Amino acid sequence: MQKIIATAGMLGLIAFSGPVLGDAARSLPMCNGCHGADGVSGLPPDAPLIAGIPAALQEDVLYAYDGAYECWPPGLMCQIVASFTEDDIEELAAHFAEMPYKPAGDDFDAALAAEGEKIHKADCSICHGMDGLGNTQSSILQGQKIVYLRNAIKQYAAGKREQLPAMQDNISALTPEQTEAAVSRRQDRDRRGCSKRQTALPVFDNQDR
Repeated sequence: MQKIIATAGMLGLIAFSGPVLGDAARSLPMCNGCHGADGVSGLPPDAPLIAGIPAALQEDVLYAYDGAYECWPPGLMCQIVASFTEDDIEELAAHFAEMPYKPAGDDFDAALAAEGEKIHKADCSICHGMDGLGNTQSSILQGQKIVYLRNAIKQYAAGKREQLPAMQDNISALTPEQTEAAVSRRQDRDRRGCSKRQTALPVFDNQDR
């Protein structure tokens, strides 16, 4: 298994000419093993797409695995991140941020997606945009893997991931049916809207961040 992951990592270094990696190159195979060398083709259904997500957001997430996030799969992500230096985190985040984002293309229920549109407009669009493509301060939701989104929502609802107070309130209020509607909406390519991402969050009280 380690040989397969290492091989995938080397192929990723060859296939993608992004930012030049320094010492972080030794850690890249561990990232590629779950997320894919292109940041989108990882096989585990609960490994998120990370290509194209702003470097600052990726750095925040990696640092958060030092205690603010529940590891998923249990223990694995925290063990991997624990081996990274600060330079590794900065270089790896920049490496994947430069890659083009591609939606997962998971199957979804169209009726649920229509219900999820109402939830997105009411609770999610103010930060993640109507198109779900996020901005420099909020991550891409549209096209993200369904299994990962389900797990993330559960973690947010349980207070196991750092978040804005408003996000905690909104997610905690979701029923299981509404959760499925929300994650289905993320897969509906007809609801992606414009292709340009916002560059910053809209009006938000600093005390609520």
